Amino acid sequence: MLKLKTYMEQVRECTDIAVYCYPIYDTDKRYYEASDFSDDPWIIINIAKNEIYARHGYIFTDPDLYDFFMGQLWYVPTVEAEDFDDSVFNEYERANLQLVSQLDKH
Repeated sequence: MLKLKTYMEQVRECTDIAVYCYPIYDTDKRYYEASDFSDDPWIIINIAKNEIYARHGYIFTDPDLYDFFMGQLWYVPTVEAEDFDDSVFNEYERANLQLVSQLDKH
């Protein structure tokens, strides 16, 4: 996750606590296009994808994702992976999840 911290500080110039207070993308409020991610490294695309799950309390089994989201002030883990139901996603989240899943090629 050091790559993520470096990216946020050097590329997005976010060096304050805001990086921990808000999700990186508004994938629950607007539609994104592939071009919106064209300058982002794969780690940011992967985080964007998993933020969609994190907003709904998904508890990550991947230790890196778990640690990352536990460090976010907005994240409240409430649903075990095996109990998660993706019907909670709104239309923006469904469309954006499909997009970032196609782009997440690491």
